[in-house]
Amino acid sequence: MRFLFLIACVASIVLVGLTGAAAAEVATVETVTVSVQAGDAPPPSRVIKRMEQSIATVGDHVLAGRKVADVDSGKASYEKLIKEIFDRVLVGYSVQDVSITPGPTSHIAVRIQPWGDVVRNVVVETDLGGVSPQLGALFKSDMGDVEDKVRQVLVGMPVDSVDWAGSVTKAVIREYLAGQLPEFRTNIEINAGQTTTVKLALVPAGPVVKDVRVMLRSHTIPNFLLIEARPSVEEAGHPLRGLPVAFVERHGDYFKDMLLKVAAAQPVTGRYGLEMTSTLRAGATTELEISAETTRYNVSLEGYLDMGRNEKNDTSARLHVGQYLGRQDELFMEVTFIPASVTWEFVPGWGHRLGPQTVAGIKYSLSDKQGLIWMKQDLSDRWSLRLERTPATGTNEAGLRYKLHEFLSAEYIFTNHNRWLRLVGNL
Repeated sequence: MRFLFLIACVASIVLVGLTGAAAAEVATVETVTVSVQAGDAPPPSRVIKRMEQSIATVGDHVLAGRKVADVDSGKASYEKLIKEIFDRVLVGYSVQDVSITPGPTSHIAVRIQPWGDVVRNVVVETDLGGVSPQLGALFKSDMGDVEDKVRQVLVGMPVDSVDWAGSVTKAVIREYLAGQLPEFRTNIEINAGQTTTVKLALVPAGPVVKDVRVMLRSHTIPNFLLIEARPSVEEAGHPLRGLPVAFVERHGDYFKDMLLKVAAAQPVTGRYGLEMTSTLRAGATTELEISAETTRYNVSLEGYLDMGRNEKNDTSARLHVGQYLGRQDELFMEVTFIPASVTWEFVPGWGHRLGPQTVAGIKYSLSDKQGLIWMKQDLSDRWSLRLERTPATGTNEAGLRYKLHEFLSAEYIFTNHNRWLRLVGNL
């Protein structure tokens, strides 16, 4: 029995040994890894990575699937073959040495050395197309340190290698600018030399601004007093044409401030002590509205034309002259002229601001010897609601007004017994 057990053990050892030998004979190269070492001026990591990927692709074709033993025995030939291939492919570099470590995962170590002139400086030129030169500073700020990004890729590389490394450079630029200027596509041209020039052309992506409408208006002085400032303010809005709508929207504060500076520099601003605020609505037709208000006075002149009202006084004009007493209170006089009867009405009053959009107060008609309670509520930039009540007669009047533009509004009026449409000329 001991003899049979010994025979069985020996047979098992021999069988395992034969199996291992067979496995060793049929072991093949499954994967190929690569490392690239450069001289004193190694290329950027992204370029190194691209080199390693290229070498790995060739290594797969040359080594993958071959027996490890065959690769080991023919190692010198394989190393010579890979060196010859990459001496031709890696333009600007000479392959100093190739070393293969055979195995199921075979490793190829390549040592390279640059030759010839190298890139010492990079100049980035940006073509903004039809964009106004006035916006150059804004684009430069948005583009950030793109020149530094390009230099990190190109400076120190052989001039002859710039062409094949150009795709890496372009990828770096596009990835960076996609985050900095997402509203534009980038076309890139690279001219290699010791001073390499990179030309960037920015092309709008998505809808662009086709027209710009600039509105300069006031609720506290007659709008015709602002006419002298309109040409300069409207011209300041021209640079927005041709820009992507999303870009204008993202930089809304910049463009509002740009117009406010132009408006603030106009003589009318200092003459009446105007304070400017602005609103921007970006779109194919972009609207920029500047509100010019004074904290000293409240002056307005309106002309009324009533339609659907069966009375002779359907045409009139009203002058409102007010003096602010602080931020919330106003003393005023309203003078109404009625051409049909050639009569004048004088109505002094007081107003108190209850909130940013709400004003209420009292008036007293010197002609009718009657008091009046009133309130005005701004519903939006264009819509407003007016309410008036005469306690002595119980008369109520409500007017819903829509501003067509800075010089013309339409108001629909309701009273206890009548209703009509009024066109209001805002002078």
